[in-house]
Amino acid sequence: MCGHPSVHGAKCQNCGEPLSGPYCAKCGQRDIDFKRSFWHIVEEALEGGLHFDGKFFRSARYIFTRPGFLTNEFVAGRRARYTQPVRFYIFASFLFFAFSVVTSHHVTPAERAAEKAESRDARAAAGDLAGAGKDPAGSKAAPEPGPPAGFHVTVTPQGATTPSWLDDPLQIRFDSKDRVGLKDLRIEFFHLLPTMLFVCLPLLALVLQMAYLRSGRLYIEHLIFALHVQALAFLSFIVLKTGAWLGSLSGPGVETAAGDVVMLGMLYLIFRAFRTVYGQGRLKTAFKMVLVGAAYGLILIFAFAAVGRISVYLVSRNA
Repeated sequence: MCGHPSVHGAKCQNCGEPLSGPYCAKCGQRDIDFKRSFWHIVEEALEGGLHFDGKFFRSARYIFTRPGFLTNEFVAGRRARYTQPVRFYIFASFLFFAFSVVTSHHVTPAERAAEKAESRDARAAAGDLAGAGKDPAGSKAAPEPGPPAGFHVTVTPQGATTPSWLDDPLQIRFDSKDRVGLKDLRIEFFHLLPTMLFVCLPLLALVLQMAYLRSGRLYIEHLIFALHVQALAFLSFIVLKTGAWLGSLSGPGVETAAGDVVMLGMLYLIFRAFRTVYGQGRLKTAFKMVLVGAAYGLILIFAFAAVGRISVYLVSRNA
């Protein structure tokens, strides 16, 4: 980020201590002219509320252009120029979930066509039942038993396409026997999901340590790498969804192809990050990346199941 404008450049506006740089050596206040720099007002607010600072975009650039570079820089002690790993992860997570909330309510053309067909078929079925409820003599026949109250019947039109997971990346499906509302479950699950992913990071670091026992790296170094890789996945998803949306403007086939291309790009960036940090050959890196991915995927499956049951319990208790 560009430098901030100084007001006087001689004394701290808070305590009056002579300044020798952008921060006061006595009270620590940053020397910013809020009358001339609206961006720094926004930056200060974001930094306090969302752990955001102006170094985030610089760090995010390196995440995509030089995967693994930030981990090596942090381990080597060159940390002042980049966002701290935990802070970088938190803000990347915030962007990911905010983006997911906005895009999860988007109705695709395929879904809109399916809804219209469902409504049309429902009206036709209602008309048939109304006509069949009367005999030629005009007497009314016993109505056919319908679905129990509260049971939702979904009519899927023939030829309708199944929505892609990209249309709702955090879609939650629970057992219909659960006596709680699906909407409440989704909300509770969504609230617990960021914490669950953050708690799983130390387990990912442990898997990395086991995969690279002879690397000589400490556990904390594997944890820093785990933070950066997960942040890369968060930011890549935003690019993935955006690319798929741009592709959808040209047609369903282009949307799928664009999503696949960006997904392969994300995997390639993670592969490069593994090579940069651990310095092993291509084949060995690819093998260990698949091994770590499978182990971490198994951890996430159990974590998702646990969070799902916790969500059911919390919603049932508050019902």
